[in-house]
Amino acid sequence: MLLPALMYYPGVTIVFSPLIALIQDQVLACKARGIKCDSLNSKIGAEDRRRIVEMSDLRAAKPETQILYITPESAATSNIQRMITNLFKRNLLNYFVVDEAHCVTHWGHDFRPDYLKLGNLRQLAPEICWIALTATANKNAQDDIVKQLRLSNVKMFKASTFRNNLYYDVIMKDLVPSVPERHLALFMMKALGYTQKPKSTAKSAPDLKSAANVLDNLMFKSAENGDSSKSKEKCDKLMFVGSGIVYCRTREECERMATRLTEEGIPTFAYHAGLGNKLRDDIQDKWMRNVVPVIAATISFGMGIDKADVRVVVHWTCSQNLAAYYQESGRAGRDGKRSYCRIYYNRDDRQFLNFLVNRDVSKTKAKKIDKIIIDEQVKAIQYGFEKMVEYCEKPQCRHVSFGRYFGDDDLRPCGKSCDYCKNPKACDEILSRFNAEAWKDVGSSRSRKRCFDDSEDCFLYEGGRAGVKEWNVDESGDTLESKEKQCRTEIVQQEFARRRKTATTTSRYNGQKVPMNLLIIEPTAKSVASLTANRREMVRTTIYTALVANLYGEQHNDDIEKASCYIEYNIYKNSKNSFTYQHKISQKIAEIRKMTKENKKYDITHNDSVAETSKTPSFQTASSLIY
Repeated sequence: MLLPALMYYPGVTIVFSPLIALIQDQVLACKARGIKCDSLNSKIGAEDRRRIVEMSDLRAAKPETQILYITPESAATSNIQRMITNLFKRNLLNYFVVDEAHCVTHWGHDFRPDYLKLGNLRQLAPEICWIALTATANKNAQDDIVKQLRLSNVKMFKASTFRNNLYYDVIMKDLVPSVPERHLALFMMKALGYTQKPKSTAKSAPDLKSAANVLDNLMFKSAENGDSSKSKEKCDKLMFVGSGIVYCRTREECERMATRLTEEGIPTFAYHAGLGNKLRDDIQDKWMRNVVPVIAATISFGMGIDKADVRVVVHWTCSQNLAAYYQESGRAGRDGKRSYCRIYYNRDDRQFLNFLVNRDVSKTKAKKIDKIIIDEQVKAIQYGFEKMVEYCEKPQCRHVSFGRYFGDDDLRPCGKSCDYCKNPKACDEILSRFNAEAWKDVGSSRSRKRCFDDSEDCFLYEGGRAGVKEWNVDESGDTLESKEKQCRTEIVQQEFARRRKTATTTSRYNGQKVPMNLLIIEPTAKSVASLTANRREMVRTTIYTALVANLYGEQHNDDIEKASCYIEYNIYKNSKNSFTYQHKISQKIAEIRKMTKENKKYDITHNDSVAETSKTPSFQTASSLIY
């Protein structure tokens, strides 16, 4: 983009960029290189706007400004359009450049309707050349970009998606031999740390190979004995080289992750829309200067940030589509050195993503636009999701997955830059175990799926659904807070509507046989109105999942399963109504999860986890009650 803009003098190149933060970073980078540029956006004051538009050299016969950055929203205003017309008539408009051009198309992973209006600018300056830039456009997106921007005589320049310095892998959370957060912490130490300070003040290369061996041993020992005290002692002696990003889905998850990694010896700050602008700027500045090595952030973080030494990018929950993941992970290793891109993945993540996709599909179908366009948008949403799941669950070279998605000609396996090529046998074994676990408890799987499809109560607590919008933060137009407030309002309204509907309908299983796959105690009990057996089973499954995370490798699964049954039943029989039941369940799950974070083990011999022999009947599954 810079080269064409600087080849012609005098004249101005106008660049359309989606995010104000991205524009600010690019303007600073250009000025650091001695390039005269400026920006117009909604956040600049009236005085600065007047300086740029009315009093600047844009009105001069030979403007010194070479590049002007604006948002697509600004391009639709009358003032900007008058400026464009004026520059064009004086033969001082060199190029239109559309940065992040995938935002033009619904086939892209970050479609923005305001980008569609850019094609209308051809009427103001019909002879001006256009440049569209993107790193994440497959064949469908490329064709749609050409169509929407009304490009003709197009010359396409395409680079391979393969970056041999990036190592990609996928870790199944449910199969790691320790608490997943600890597994992540040790991985971050291995990617960023070394144990010896340089002997002299002169710059010297850290002994990363030695550190890797130390941390490999540390990882296995910690996984075996579950004691992190020694690892923390080692961490105190570590210095960190480069930096890392951990992408989380919600604000709460960012805060929890930052706390946990810091406890494990890796200084980490949370970064999300809930923080004030000044605090966010301060956090970003400290990370840019390597004062703090790691940031736990929502996916809005990183757009436009040019930091060469990002050694590791981790997705604690995978992206909603493959193009988005390629862009986000691509923020690692821009200096060409070996860097690591990892996803921590499990079935619950897949089900949550499926919920998001279904939500987006429903919203798309509700739009009052041409049915053909709706069908194309729905297809694009579903295709991106399917390829993301395939990337995580299909045994193949990770780089080939990207290449095939983006239409690369060369689809040879990377050889050594992903987990599958490095050790295909181990990956096949892990995927086999993952698939075996997926079918191990069909009833539990169905129950977990219902949690997302039917908006059941248990996942609304602890801010569950309120975080849904967090993944797609947009700083270019309306404020983040107004969007999240609207999302929360919609969720509350939907929940009240669902409860009203539930209250006016008869229980699904009244007068019918109880499904055979339920494990709860006394599934036919009716002591709490409006609580169906299926809903109780769903709650029990949530308790079971929390217990497994807490007691992994220390208790037999059958014992944990029975404990989950007794915990649910004891709460059920001591609850007078569904609200009391849900409140007690939420407290219990929060208690177990808190103990997990604190590396404390929940005692399943506790009186709420076992049968009360004087009052509670012997354990009976639903299937045993059916004749």
